[in-house]
Amino acid sequence: MQIRTAILLLLLPLSFSCAHRPPPIPNGVVPLSTEEYSSVLRKHTTKTNQYAGLNQTFQADMTMQTSEVQTAALKQKAYFLQWDERNYQREREKMLQENSAYAKFFMRFYSPERDYDDLHKGKTIWRVYLDFNGQRVEGKVKKIFDKFVEIQTIYPHFDRFSTPYEISFDVPMSTIEKTNCKVTMTSSLGAADFVFQLAQ
Repeated sequence: MQIRTAILLLLLPLSFSCAHRPPPIPNGVVPLSTEEYSSVLRKHTTKTNQYAGLNQTFQADMTMQTSEVQTAALKQKAYFLQWDERNYQREREKMLQENSAYAKFFMRFYSPERDYDDLHKGKTIWRVYLDFNGQRVEGKVKKIFDKFVEIQTIYPHFDRFSTPYEISFDVPMSTIEKTNCKVTMTSSLGAADFVFQLAQ
């Protein structure tokens, strides 16, 4: 499993450098540079790699979808789909409206046992919680069914071995994106904490 992870890490820079970038259209959206976009994702992403003895139980990366992350990702999407500025601004307004109601996280999840990769199911073994300012809120998980290339364009660390999930909490993103918070995944298989320290 560690060999697989090492290979993926080696391929990560190539996924950025080899991607074909079409020329911008007139009045089109200019995305962040590869370095800037990578920096935004790194700042808002935490990882875990869990073992029971020598056996890996699960591996996950979680990205907090702050306004900064979503704006950067939307610019990526707008650029590759060749949206004009008006279309981009319309989609950004929708994004900001959702942020006023929900806090969302993207998660790349992998388990050698496929039976444990069931976070979106009604009878899942998992529970997911968000802790912030002394409060705890349970999350809702849904599996993302977008094409692999669409997901990897926005989250280059995503790989074909993993499952993409969106976790949402009934808390405005604006409430937590400038504070320190923690997302906890817990089950009979084990538990993991994803800590986001964004307070200035």
